[in-house]
Formats: sequence, structure tokens, C-alpha cells
Amino acid sequence: MALKGLKSTILLAKPKLVTIRGLLFILPVVMIVGLTWLYFLNKPTSVEEKVPNQLYKDVKIDLNAALALNQIQHTSTKNGVKEWRLEATSAKLLKNQSKALITDISLIFFLKDGLNIYVTAKEGYLNTNSNDIDLSDNVVVKYADSILTTDQLHYNKKIHIIYSNEHVTVTNNGSLLKSDSMKFDLNNNRLELKGNVYAILSESPLFSKQLTQ
Repeated sequence: MALKGLKSTILLAKPKLVTIRGLLFILPVVMIVGLTWLYFLNKPTSVEEKVPNQLYKDVKIDLNAALALNQIQHTSTKNGVKEWRLEATSAKLLKNQSKALITDISLIFFLKDGLNIYVTAKEGYLNTNSNDIDLSDNVVVKYADSILTTDQLHYNKKIHIIYSNEHVTVTNNGSLLKSDSMKFDLNNNRLELKGNVYAILSESPLFSKQLTQ
């Protein structure tokens, strides 16, 4: 009986020893498997990782612009009287510069005689301090029945004139003017053309003004 009891004790002891050793071996394995599972569970999928790139794919950051605006309108007055009004589809205020880059521009000058001058251009710059304007790319000026076209046009706020140092062409119902430069005084509606002036004239509000070469 004693031998049977001893044998029984040994048989019971071996499984206990084997179980402890097994746990000591299995526990690290279980921890490694668990940590691996947690890593892959929380790791973003390849599709999720691509989402940020897709979101910013079409976003363009202009490092030269301090502020970008859409559909702006700006009116300039003097002594309570409107001198001109500018509209543009977009404007970018440039960093460290007192000017804004504007596009698709529509500009109206209000003259003392009640007539208006209408100016359009693809792009230009508005000086936010002086209110001077520089226009370029397909500049068109309309006054009464006359149309002036040029590559560039400038407005000087202080002396209230528009001028161009580029070749200009003016048309009006059978009349034609061409010159190397021009200046239009908005204070007295006086047009000056200079440099290689070519003219076929007829009566019109624009052509009746004094011309000088």
C-alpha cells in the first residue's frame, strides 16, 4: 500500500511540475502574441495612411500670400465723392508688401461730366497704401463709344490719371488711333498720345480731346 501511495504521489507531482514549467514557457509566448495582435489592431491600414495625402492632393499653399480672398470690391473716394470702384474675382495680399495681386478685374472711373470709364484686365496689382493700380494682360478701356486696348495700364491715385507706356490702339466708329504711349487725365478728361501717332479721326467724345505727340 505504501508503494502504491508513493507511486500515486509521484504521478500527481509530475503533472504539477510540468504545468508550472509549461506556464513559464507559454506566458512569454502569449505576451508576444498579444502585443503583436494589439500592434496590428491599432496600426492604420494602408488605405487609411493614404487618406491624408488624398485630402491635401489638390490643396496649393502660396507661401508669398498672407491672405487670399475671393470676390472683392474696393471703392476709392475723395472729399466724399466716389472716384472709382474696383471688383476682382480673387485677391492675394502679399507678405511684407503693401500690395495685392488681383485677377479678372473690372474697374470703373466716375468722371465729373457724368460719364464713366470702364476698364477690364486679366490681372494686376493694387497698392494698399497709395491705391495706385497696375493692370496687365488683355487690358481694355471703354469710354463712350471708344475702345482702347493695350498690354499694360497704370493708375496714379495722387494725380488721378491713367497711363500706359506700351503700344495702344483706340477705335471708334470708323476712327482709329495708334501710338507708343498714352495718358488720360481723369480730372479734365484730356487724352494725350505720344510716339509714332497714327490717326484716322472722326468726331467722338474721346477723339475730340487734345492730342499731343
